[in-house]
Amino acid sequence: MFVLSEREFRRARLTLTLVLFNVICFFSFNQNFNFNYFQLLVQINYKIVENNEYWRLMTAMFVHHDVIHLFSNMFGLLIFGTFIESNYKKLNYFILYICSGLFGNVFSLILLPPYTWSLGASGAIFGLIGASFMRLVGDREKILMVFGMIYLLLFLIPSFSPGINVFAHIFGLIFGIIYGYFFEKKRKRILKEIDVY
Repeated sequence: MFVLSEREFRRARLTLTLVLFNVICFFSFNQNFNFNYFQLLVQINYKIVENNEYWRLMTAMFVHHDVIHLFSNMFGLLIFGTFIESNYKKLNYFILYICSGLFGNVFSLILLPPYTWSLGASGAIFGLIGASFMRLVGDREKILMVFGMIYLLLFLIPSFSPGINVFAHIFGLIFGIIYGYFFEKKRKRILKEIDVY
């Protein structure tokens, strides 16, 4: 069940580290303070394709436009990251986070125009949301699955607003659901083997 305790928040060290790292990056590379660094780190599609600046697919995940953008993403990371960290091994969680963000950014590169700028951790966070949903599905509690679907829609609908990279959100979410599906499958197989013995 999706209930987080104070103890789980205190033990969510990887989540807190990711939040802290994002905050440090924001104040270090914010466009108002260091515009040159900001330009170097955000995802600018034509620069990736024409200049082979592939690092942007990774660094864009740790750069945010303004305080509201940062706060909304860090709030989601704190909630869903803590939930995933309490259910996954830290390495699996880290792989999920990074790969969800990359998956969303790669599809943004493919599907958005060349001069599009993209930035923010939301693709990675949508991966955590997708994996969290699969964890609820794994519990087979119907009421939680319904709430989970509503939660997904509540987070996804604003993604279609102007100026928001909907592809990063959708494909980050898809990666998280796929990753969560295979994680749940493995978890059930292990539990079944334990029951046999």
